[in-house]
Amino acid sequence: MNSAIQHEPLHIEQLETSHWPTTIQRPTYYRLVFIQTGRGELIINGKQLVYQTGDVFFLGPADKHSFKNIQKTSVYSLWFTGPYISSLMTTHVDLWPHIQAYRAPLSGTLIANPTEQRTLLLLVEILVMERQRLCPLLANPVVESLMKTILSLVDRHLAQHSISVSARSTTPSVFIQRIVAYINQHITEPGLLRMEKLADVFNYSASHLGALFKQQVGESIQQYIIRYKLKQVEARLSLSTMTISQIADEFGFSDVCHLNKLFKRYYQHTPTNYRRSTALF
Repeated sequence: MNSAIQHEPLHIEQLETSHWPTTIQRPTYYRLVFIQTGRGELIINGKQLVYQTGDVFFLGPADKHSFKNIQKTSVYSLWFTGPYISSLMTTHVDLWPHIQAYRAPLSGTLIANPTEQRTLLLLVEILVMERQRLCPLLANPVVESLMKTILSLVDRHLAQHSISVSARSTTPSVFIQRIVAYINQHITEPGLLRMEKLADVFNYSASHLGALFKQQVGESIQQYIIRYKLKQVEARLSLSTMTISQIADEFGFSDVCHLNKLFKRYYQHTPTNYRRSTALF
């Protein structure tokens, strides 16, 4: 968003590129990012998220974001300010409470259901058509109606994310978060992720550490390691040209057959077939 329009309370733009070189932050704007096509990594406040076609991301005024390892990507970006939201509240001051209470970025796409993704994208495309017809976005009853619907859908999904988080029986303690951070940091070093090594690093018996982790996270340490490792494999398959053998070696699989077996168990495809199915043409 260039400086000439950065003070507009509502703005929408469509971008298509293979490279966003800078970190983007607009301290007075909320932002919805709609991935029309493409794959890559979206970095929000230093946290790396893999995106794909259909994903919708919601960001607040304090969030910094940038793109990385992009395959040609087309996005809609919808920017709006807090005062603009307030201007739409003609009757109910408590509309969209989860947007107004938003503090921390989500750990993934706002909407996972493809049908609901398409519904929201259609509303945004109508906004784009209004702009292309040179109709003003402000004081435009069509735009106001569309924005109220969009904000209501976003608020509903933010509420669902909030309920999902609060419904978890326990929140991982700071200690468990340290274990997870250690695992993530050393995910390509299998020797440092053996149960005996973890127990030694965190000064617990292996059995006690394993029980504590499963109680708070809901799965065993080894299950978490496998899932996280395969998530990184998925990213390599989608975003790099590394061979399957190179990927298997990077993450410490005994051989390609071992990687194939585990990956197919979790993704119902071999790594090779998964890469073919996600390739952009």
